[in-house]
Amino acid sequence: MAVVTISRQFGAGGWTLGERLAKRLGYRYVQEDMIKEVAAEAKVSTSQIKTFEKRGPSKLMKFLDKVVTPSYVDRLSSDKYGFVDENTYVDVVRKIILDIYEEGNVVIIGRGSQYVLQGYDAVWKLLLLGNLEYRINFVMNKFKLSRSEAENAVKRKDQIRTRFLSFFKDADSHNDPLYYDMVLNTTRISMDQAEEMVVTLVSR
Repeated sequence: MAVVTISRQFGAGGWTLGERLAKRLGYRYVQEDMIKEVAAEAKVSTSQIKTFEKRGPSKLMKFLDKVVTPSYVDRLSSDKYGFVDENTYVDVVRKIILDIYEEGNVVIIGRGSQYVLQGYDAVWKLLLLGNLEYRINFVMNKFKLSRSEAENAVKRKDQIRTRFLSFFKDADSHNDPLYYDMVLNTTRISMDQAEEMVVTLVSR
């Protein structure tokens, strides 16, 4: 049983590598549905969670675009939703990540999971980085954006990542290699090479 967490700069290929690793290892790929679990656990609507994440009232920002099963949401038949504050939101996210950890054999993309699971057994923490030019080109090709659109997207996502992760650790530590088991510079390392390196690490 193992868990792989992937922290990444936007445009460094974190989602791509995560999908490939989950398929190769036969692991669950944690994304897409977690926002529904957060909403259900916090007893608020998914639209409230989305608005809360986009507004980013302080250090929090976008904890989750993606992840888990919609089963919690299916149980919410009432329209009488409450409100969520930062502390409640982070507590709920921590709980969900720890529940996912207990299941094992999973790849988690971002969401502060490298901090939530710091010190836990059988967790492999990855960091994907790339130089700015590489990341802009990656985003242009993947999302079919113009150069100016890609530049703006990369800069905005970098700001969001820094502000959000600062809730857990000081800003200077987010790319500190000592928090991770493997750091991959995808400017120089291909997805094929990255996949092989991580599979070797996790399977040893």
